[in-house]
Amino acid sequence: MRVPFPLFLRETYPIRALAAPLQLDRMNSIALAMMFGALLMGLDSLPTALPEPPVALALLAETPEVDGERIRLESLPGFTTRLFVPVVAGSLNAFSIADEPIVGIVESPAGFSLSIVSDGLVVHAEQSDAWGYATVETAERVLVLTLFAMTPATSVRDGMLDGYQIGEYIKTPLKGLETYAPPRGFIRLTPENADARVSDRYSLRDFQCKLDGGSKFLVLRPEALIKLELMQHKLAKRSRAGFEKFTIMSGFRTPFYNSRIGNETGYSRHLYGDAMDIYVDSDGDGRMDDLNRDGRVNQRDAALLLAVAEEIDDSADWGWLKGGAGVYRANKAHGPFLHVDTRGYVARWGIVR
Repeated sequence: MRVPFPLFLRETYPIRALAAPLQLDRMNSIALAMMFGALLMGLDSLPTALPEPPVALALLAETPEVDGERIRLESLPGFTTRLFVPVVAGSLNAFSIADEPIVGIVESPAGFSLSIVSDGLVVHAEQSDAWGYATVETAERVLVLTLFAMTPATSVRDGMLDGYQIGEYIKTPLKGLETYAPPRGFIRLTPENADARVSDRYSLRDFQCKLDGGSKFLVLRPEALIKLELMQHKLAKRSRAGFEKFTIMSGFRTPFYNSRIGNETGYSRHLYGDAMDIYVDSDGDGRMDDLNRDGRVNQRDAALLLAVAEEIDDSADWGWLKGGAGVYRANKAHGPFLHVDTRGYVARWGIVR
């Protein structure tokens, strides 16, 4: 049952968003029906002792205790219609866009409670592995949010999560940066959700770890998806290169898999869900296209991608997405490609000019 929050409950349940749709169970519906009845008979008849607020109402409190993800995006490209929002199951999670307040909830998927608090959302999912599409309104557009309820990281035991080898994260964040804090949860990848759209062009399966298993998990950050979509948009304008989407050669890696392939750093951005090794492959031959049209495919084509990433990192509007970028030459195993991430500070390697 979806109902608007009744105005006369404001004194009992202080809120900022009075029009957020609530998912109510039978008992809460009965309680609200009794209160509406009291309103019809006169506000003096409203009982002074009301039942404890349900989860949906608690989400609307002035100061909810957010103990899950806190995602605050600085801005969105004008062409964006779809956003990825991961939440920790069993916790309260916050999501907002700094320059684009969320003003309405049109639809929410089963298994999730969404409420507007201040200019953003508080999201709760009781069970892990739930996912679905929510529709919200901002002052500028209608957005589809792809919600995923992550299995809490506290469920990892001895580096294993439901039989999948996660490995161990370094507990101390590099340089004290929040972007290097161990993930709060992991998304279970299944045949049912692998094709879920996490942005306008990309699906969840595009970012999966190459480590196979009976169960499979990954981490993915919305900031990385925004940067990826921005890069494609700017590359198309810069080089007139029309292509469906970047090929992601490597997305998420578990610490176990990262070590297994010989990567010695425990701070690789691939472990944190915001790093991607990418190239353009419009002809489907499994290698980088000749983007600069010089008749050869080499690292200079990857350098063209680097120039686009640097344009984003250096811009006033999108500098909050800044991160690492490195050009890799072709070898026997792969063609040239670019590594790009949103670590929070600028890092460069393999530069080709």
